[in-house]
Amino acid sequence: MGSGERHTNFRAFLIASAALVVVLVLELLRGVDGVDLINQVVLRDVGPDRQVIVEGISYTASLEVFAVLTAIAYFLDVGVHRSASKRITSFAVAIIFSMIVTTILKAYVMEPRPHEPFIYFGLLGSLLNADYYGFPSGHTVRVTVLAYYFTATPSMRRKGLSYIVMLYAAVIMFTRLLLQVHWLWDIVGGIVVGAWSSILVNGIGERLWVPLYNATLGRLSFLRLRQ
Repeated sequence: MGSGERHTNFRAFLIASAALVVVLVLELLRGVDGVDLINQVVLRDVGPDRQVIVEGISYTASLEVFAVLTAIAYFLDVGVHRSASKRITSFAVAIIFSMIVTTILKAYVMEPRPHEPFIYFGLLGSLLNADYYGFPSGHTVRVTVLAYYFTATPSMRRKGLSYIVMLYAAVIMFTRLLLQVHWLWDIVGGIVVGAWSSILVNGIGERLWVPLYNATLGRLSFLRLRQ
């Protein structure tokens, strides 16, 4: 990685970090009433008769599905090439890291989902019950990470796959509103957290996770990283 690329990565990380701080502060100060109109329209006008199909679409971005598909992609790649793709491995690390960040933020912010009362579980209890809270949207975080990696991969852009994935990500975000399990600001927070996590892992964070991977899984010849 050249100095120019490092500078670009660092600048992108600073911008994403600033966006994360702004979104988090607005959420903590409950300063996002400007988007409340959309919340009210969704809560008032969306009926349960649409939920079966919407739930099915939304489930494709669940943690379980992402974990299984990421593992399949990783081990299929290892099986074919007898080495691990750095891009797929980086994506897996970004998903894991972003889910840790999401859990911590949910437990810290403690924003109830629509139709749910506020419950304080205590410090440890909030971490264990983090999914009770809505901010940020975990589904949105995951599809944002997916869209980032497809967009950041030149071959995916050339094939037009990045546009398909971005459309998929937008659909998933919309389903979370339709299912009335998230406020609009939860979606905004999920986009920022997903982008921030991806930029960190795929940029300056490589200096941390790549040596750690090489010192553990990478010691096995068939799991060594390749570009």
